[in-house]
Amino acid sequence: MAKEIVTIKDVAKRAGVAISTVSSVTNGHNKHVGQATREKVLQAIKELDYRPNAIARSMVKGTSTTVGLIMSEVSPLFDPVDAGAEQVLTAEGFQVFMAHAQDYEDEEKAIETFRSKQVNGFIFMHRSRKAPYENLLSLKEDNVPFVVINQGLDDSEINQVMSDDFGAGRMGVQHLIDLGHTRIAMFCGPLDDPLPWHSAQERYRGWQQTMLANNLPVREDWIIRSSYSYEGGYEAGVEFLQKFKTAQERPTAIFVANDTMAVGLLKALLEAGLRLPQEMALVAVGDPPHMAFTYPALTALELPIMEAGRVAARILVNWIRQGKPEYAQRVLLSCKLRVRQSCGAYLLKG
Repeated sequence: MAKEIVTIKDVAKRAGVAISTVSSVTNGHNKHVGQATREKVLQAIKELDYRPNAIARSMVKGTSTTVGLIMSEVSPLFDPVDAGAEQVLTAEGFQVFMAHAQDYEDEEKAIETFRSKQVNGFIFMHRSRKAPYENLLSLKEDNVPFVVINQGLDDSEINQVMSDDFGAGRMGVQHLIDLGHTRIAMFCGPLDDPLPWHSAQERYRGWQQTMLANNLPVREDWIIRSSYSYEGGYEAGVEFLQKFKTAQERPTAIFVANDTMAVGLLKALLEAGLRLPQEMALVAVGDPPHMAFTYPALTALELPIMEAGRVAARILVNWIRQGKPEYAQRVLLSCKLRVRQSCGAYLLKG
């Protein structure tokens, strides 16, 4: 015989309170609910095995099931990270609070706000390099579970999940070398930009080390730094073409450290009348949907953005459920090469 479904009305009747009071308790809105009343509601929930959602179940057990996600900026590029984390957390019965923190004060305020809500843990996504270590140190000292995505912290005691940006650099540049290119320029982010700093450095290092490993020149004038934006890519392209005015002197391929920058660069090259990929081949890091719809379609390294969110969430859930692990995890996720028109591979196939 099927078990009779317990409703919020049954809980209210058992506890001797209004339905709205039960709703306030199960949703965590306890400001106007007295402690004695709250305890009666929780006791009724427990006795009736009422299961409105994961939050109510956790309250009966005396534990919260909430996680704070703190991101450095609002961007569609980060949506898959958030989606991956929420996918795992929701399936595990966690409610997710989100905040955006672009500087120290924002991050500190978000941490304080979430801690006042008694969240179980935190996931930090794409923290700014300028965000102080002290914010994380305070969480470490208090044994608060947290995971950091894509910052590259030099701390073996912090759980971190990162894209293999160095590997992306190596894979993209080696692909161009395998296609016969020996003069490959590098378009990357500025050293003083706090947000893409770690990824920019690693992608640059991947280009540099791969060129050297193949006994190819690494020339300073082949390195163009600009912002990770459409405008930054366009301006970098104009600068590049002004610097190298003839086909004989300029590189035959460009490795671009950012997909948005690559689209701006593509516009500059096409406006200058260059034929792509015949006169200039491109490979970029990052593969949002629009990369397949440019002309020519851009060859790109797909970053494991959604998987980073999932992995970080699993690490956090395990810490919350099973206690702090003996050793922190540092997970490096590989990228995938998506070959399209801009690299010229199809030309070799006839």
